[in-house]
Amino acid sequence: MTFTALGFLLALAPLLALLAFLAGDVYPGERAIERLRRLLDRLASPRARSARPGAGPPRPRTIRGGRLIACSLAGRGPPARIRPLRGEKIRTRPA
Repeated sequence: MTFTALGFLLALAPLLALLAFLAGDVYPGERAIERLRRLLDRLASPRARSARPGAGPPRPRTIRGGRLIACSLAGRGPPARIRPLRGEKIRTRPA
């Protein structure tokens, strides 16, 4: 076996190990993900928010960027009529 073939097989080792685990219905990292989910649920629960001293009521999220423009445009209709600038006459299209 050449040096490059050995390096290629070593690079494939994590993939082969993962496929072996999945074939045996063992999901690596499942317990860690579950612990993280429980921790995030505890931190995000309303009871945890009210238990923190000085937290106060939750503030509304600030809308920024493209969502601000989209909300502003969606919240109002088009102008009632376009007014001409001073000294300009309203041009109409020929019928």
